[in-house]
Amino acid sequence: MIIGIAGTIGSGKGTVVRYLKEKGFAHYSSSAFLKEVLAAQGLPLTRDYMSPLASEMRREDAGGVPKKNYEKFLREQPENAVFEALHSPEEAEFIRSIGGRILGVDASLEARYARSVGRDEEKDRLSFQEFKIQSRIEDEGSGEDPKRYNNIRGIFEHADAVIMNNGTLPELRAQIDAVLERMR
Repeated sequence: MIIGIAGTIGSGKGTVVRYLKEKGFAHYSSSAFLKEVLAAQGLPLTRDYMSPLASEMRREDAGGVPKKNYEKFLREQPENAVFEALHSPEEAEFIRSIGGRILGVDASLEARYARSVGRDEEKDRLSFQEFKIQSRIEDEGSGEDPKRYNNIRGIFEHADAVIMNNGTLPELRAQIDAVLERMR
């Protein structure tokens, strides 16, 4: 089974991925791929650099970073895989084209901000006001060039399932288990 995950900033995508890894899923991370590229160029590992790089890759090929990660998937051939994270409907279409399913993860804005700043990663060091602006940009995209900008909500519209992660970890795991059962 192949699952592509799309989620708003701080929604708990990483927590979902950790649980799927416990269940034997191989993990293919867009952030890790982008960080490798940026580190090789000596650039900061922040959203301000990651997003334009991902956009550039989507302009070159609509499958974007997930398609780059798919090359590694083909070499490894795991039984189950999770591609984290999809940022555009075109990336989601690529995952579907390889037989994958789409899972959305969302949570309230306040919960998402608290989780983001709690990670203490360079890419998440934002004020609440900056976080709201960044979230709006990533969540809703831009009407200009769909291959260039993120559009998480656009992916949710056609996802196989969307999980609201506003509860406890056991509640989240129960939601994931229910989604996996429906996807099988």
